[in-house]
Amino acid sequence: MAKQGVYANGPLFDDPEDHLIKAANRALTDIAVMGSVRVKEQLYEGHGRITANLRNHVGGSLVKTFHAQIDAGEAQYGANIVYASWIEGTSSRNKTSRFSGYHMFQNVRDWLSREPKEVDELFEQALLEEFE
Repeated sequence: MAKQGVYANGPLFDDPEDHLIKAANRALTDIAVMGSVRVKEQLYEGHGRITANLRNHVGGSLVKTFHAQIDAGEAQYGANIVYASWIEGTSSRNKTSRFSGYHMFQNVRDWLSREPKEVDELFEQALLEEFE
């Protein structure tokens, strides 16, 4: 008696691990870009923005598999803008001045750690598009 079963084909069954990696990396890239936009929104006239140079350097990108980052120019230009850590509040200069920083990157990290629905939606969208 021959075995009967359900046979299926498609991208999910071709190389599922490769598709999952692509979907995860795409979602992480989209999340990093979304996060960089939220950092930029916190840089406005009178609040960390004078020349808009820092704002222009903030970006989100995938730096390696399963590793996306939001930075002040490191991924795109090779190094963060020198004064970015002072504006953020993580520089040694902040300890010797009254300016404690705006904590824009920290605010976005805290927001992302609360797992907002936008993050779930980006993962869902990436998975659906990868397995179409």
